[in-house]
Amino acid sequence: MQLSRQLSCRGIPSEVNVLEDLYLDRIKQKVPAYKKAFHDSFAVARKGAELARDISDCLDSVKIDLLLSKWKQEGRTHFIAATGFWLPVIELYRRRSKELRLHIEFLHLDAAETPSYSVYREWDESFKHTWFYGREDEPMTKRIAMTDDTPAALHQREERYIVHGGGWGIGTYQSAAQELLQAGKRLNVLAYYDEDMKPHELIQYYRNDPAWSPWVMDELGRMQFPPLARIETGKAPQYVNHEHYPPLFDVIRRSAAIISKPGGYSLMESMAAATPFVFLEPFARHEASNASYWIKQGFGIRYEDWKAEHYAMDTLVRLHENLMRARNQLIDYGGEYDAAQNDQNI
Repeated sequence: MQLSRQLSCRGIPSEVNVLEDLYLDRIKQKVPAYKKAFHDSFAVARKGAELARDISDCLDSVKIDLLLSKWKQEGRTHFIAATGFWLPVIELYRRRSKELRLHIEFLHLDAAETPSYSVYREWDESFKHTWFYGREDEPMTKRIAMTDDTPAALHQREERYIVHGGGWGIGTYQSAAQELLQAGKRLNVLAYYDEDMKPHELIQYYRNDPAWSPWVMDELGRMQFPPLARIETGKAPQYVNHEHYPPLFDVIRRSAAIISKPGGYSLMESMAAATPFVFLEPFARHEASNASYWIKQGFGIRYEDWKAEHYAMDTLVRLHENLMRARNQLIDYGGEYDAAQNDQNI
């Protein structure tokens, strides 16, 4: 969605498609239940990652035919996908559109191959793959831009930490929050369900609109970011949204650290905000690789190690300064094409 907004600003028309829209209705209706099960049990979430498989039998052939027919009628030739689960759909379109010259690019927002790609390893290498994070000791070269604003220095921010469990509220973030409270730390906590919110003088709760889902359109017929509200006791939540990035990012760039599982998009937020990352337990192997990579780059620290340092602020300052230096060396994804427009040799 952020890439689509950026393309629109450059006069390039684009459309966002959400994979869940192609699910069989009976499968799509189960998504909220899976989300709640993963939220309630980290063990269940981990088992789900281990059981990842080809999702072709979950897709509705009628919905796929309608989408591919629309693409072909419109002459769609350029595709960018952020998950390998789009591979069977894109491959089917390629077979049906042999007369078209297609440009297909799959983005990897994790430091290692995710299950969504590994289940299609036999033929996915025929597409272009873009990795945002380097292998092993290689530096990061590209980023997805959030805003044009320069991140605030850490000493200018309130010493308050954003604690969350990613999009589905997965992981050990709730127990980490309790330990941090016992240490007297102030927290911004993302709540997912009513029962998640336990009033505490050191916690400021936020919540994405429960009515939001990735496939719901806004009044302009576009996909929208999850609206966010600051939860205050005795007041009805006032959910707000942004045009170009998720409103939770505003909380992240005001915070002194992100404390969460090592999701790939969360790394992107850490870089964009120059907010250090304190890593909780990963829920799959690719997330473990994310944490290892970020730590090697000097951008993050494992929660256990930070706890052993008595939650040292000096450590976070060092990580923040590393992030500030690194982000100035990165190219916005797509930015290399903007630079090329001014080069007569390209």
